[in-house]
Formats: sequence, C-alpha cells, structure tokens
Amino acid sequence: MPVPHTEKVKKCHTPFVKECGEGIDGPEVCSTQYENHCETKYKTYELEQDEPDCKMVEELRCQNRNVKKWPVQKCDLVKKNVKKVHPESECKKVPRQVCAPSNCKTKPGEEICNEESITQIQNVPEEDCDLEPEENCRMESSLVPRLVPKQNCVKVPKEVCVNTKKNPKKVTKPIVKQWCYDPNDLTKKVEDL
Repeated sequence: MPVPHTEKVKKCHTPFVKECGEGIDGPEVCSTQYENHCETKYKTYELEQDEPDCKMVEELRCQNRNVKKWPVQKCDLVKKNVKKVHPESECKKVPRQVCAPSNCKTKPGEEICNEESITQIQNVPEEDCDLEPEENCRMESSLVPRLVPKQNCVKVPKEVCVNTKKNPKKVTKPIVKQWCYDPNDLTKKVEDL
C-alpha cells in the first residue's frame, strides 16, 4: 500500500567561477565541465542502548573514630530506546557547458547548499490474513485395566505313611544258604591231607 512521507534533504553543488586575466578579452571558448552535485538524506531510526542511571547516595565512613556521611554517586545501566539520525550522502558529477573568453580560467567555486522537504511515496507491506483449518493428529494414551496371572497357593492336607517299630519281638528264622562247589575240589583236598 503506497504511503506518502516527507523527509528533509540537503542538496549541495559546486558551481564553476571564471578567473579572467587583465587585458583584452579573447574569443569565447566553451568546454564541458563536471559539476559536483550531492544529496544528503537524514534517516531516523530507533535503537536500544544502555544508558547510565545515576543517583547520589550518602555512605558512612569512619575516620579516626569519627563517622561521617560522604556523598557517593552510584550508577546502573538501563536499556532505553533512543532515536538516532544517520546522514546518507550521495554525490554525482553532472556535465555542464561552461563558456568563457580565452583569457579566463574556470575553476570550482564555493559549495552552495540548501535544505528541501521532499515528499516520497513508500510502499508499506500490508498483511493479509486468512484462517485455514489444519488437521493435527497425535497419539493419546488412556489407562486400561489388564489381567496379570498371579500365583495363588493353598495348603492341601496330604497323608504320609512311615514304617515304625512298635513293640518289637525276636523271631528266629532259619537262613538257608546255597553253597556251590565242584566235587573234584573235594577229592583234591582229601588227598592233600
């Protein structure tokens, strides 16, 4: 969106002057000379900078058992928004046709400056907003009960039988042993005797 704004501009130029010698003027001679034209624009901008914030405070000091109050300056740094003006200069050489008699020299004279207020149109960006729906998916967790197997022990009665000796008595029982031998062995032993 175009917005007009006014700013101050300092315009300077250096015109050429003639320095003529004494005597009769000769024929007029023309030449192209380049005149210096400068424009200075003052740009204003805001800047945040640290500035001291100072206060006078009285402090107690001891001297030879006497207590005296002394003024002391205490400073803190505070951030402040400050407007600064920054000059921006732009110069260019402008061709100029200068005519003078042949017995004259042309040289740059004193700089002539004047300030003007110029209205300029500046395009300021315009914000155009529109709401657009957006699908936003995310994982959501919820607490659900779950069954976990758990060991359940129960005491079950069990019958255990054990042999016990109750009122023991001595009983004689014949023991039968089986004895095996070779009859030849018996005859050998008898002969040996």
